[in-house]
Amino acid sequence: MSRLHKMKKIKKEIFCCILFLATLYGMWLADFLSEDRLYSDWEKRMLAQRPSPVSENILDGSYGTAYETWLTDQFPARDWWVSLKTRCEIFLGKKEIHGIFLGKDGYLFSENTRTADWERLEQKLIAQYGSDAVSCIKAPAAGSVLTDHLPRGLSFPTEEDLVWKNLYANREKYIYYRTDHHWTMLGAYYAYEAWAERRGLIPAPLDDMKYEVVREDFLGTHYARLHYARKADAIEVYRPNVVCTVTYDLGDSSLSGLYQPELLQSEDAYRYFLDGNHPVLQIETGQPEGHLAVLKDSFANCLIPYLALHYQKITVIDPRYFRTDIVQWLETEGITEILFVYQDDATSVTDS
Repeated sequence: MSRLHKMKKIKKEIFCCILFLATLYGMWLADFLSEDRLYSDWEKRMLAQRPSPVSENILDGSYGTAYETWLTDQFPARDWWVSLKTRCEIFLGKKEIHGIFLGKDGYLFSENTRTADWERLEQKLIAQYGSDAVSCIKAPAAGSVLTDHLPRGLSFPTEEDLVWKNLYANREKYIYYRTDHHWTMLGAYYAYEAWAERRGLIPAPLDDMKYEVVREDFLGTHYARLHYARKADAIEVYRPNVVCTVTYDLGDSSLSGLYQPELLQSEDAYRYFLDGNHPVLQIETGQPEGHLAVLKDSFANCLIPYLALHYQKITVIDPRYFRTDIVQWLETEGITEILFVYQDDATSVTDS
């Protein structure tokens, strides 16, 4: 090897080392100088904050763990890196990334999660009000309904009740978001329709409702975990012909109405329905009679407007945030019926 060639090789190696060190130092400097982000709009969660070095924490190793978590959460351009990592894994042929399954036609799937001890609460209220007064809507995971869109070999178990059957019969329609774990308002309608018929109520026809697309580029909870989507979602609204007065948090909030248009352009646009999750809200409808208590998780948020067609008053409680004994509190409210609406978390997915 000639002297000139060796010099060129050495210079190339020195340049690569300098470039690597400059990149590493630049990222460290950017991380050091930038302020910590408190909340990730895309991931919809609080981010770890810089830990304080306390001698006890350093000695037991907890500081190192907290520092690593903080560094991961506050890494410069984290969103971009997560997106790049997802695309690399897709390129390598992976069908499951961060608990999200990549389906056909741009659909992303996940298992439903357990949001509360619903069965225990349901039994307590049945004991108080009787089984005839208490009903339940379990929202199936999208993967148990949209089976034609699942990756090959993957299956989602479900309870094949009337709600699931009505959703499955309408599976060719836009009943679940592609990039979010919730059903659409149309999907919620088919759940409401099955429940209403089972309760002896006449469900309002969709043709009697005002239809509107309020956002065309919605990216939901699944996108937040991957920073990837083949196609954005549309938020479609079917407005029943009913005028409601809504009181949030027993009057402690200035919010009103079933819909919050100002949130449509936020990263959590599903909060358009009932402003997301509140401990309690009450809806006055002008209907002749009936006081329905809805105990729910977020799947109920876009279903509740349909219920306003059938009851004079609806009290909506999210047990995850309601800090008072629910059974005792409801005794003072003159409740006539109780409805549970929550996601069905039957069992784990199987891969055959």
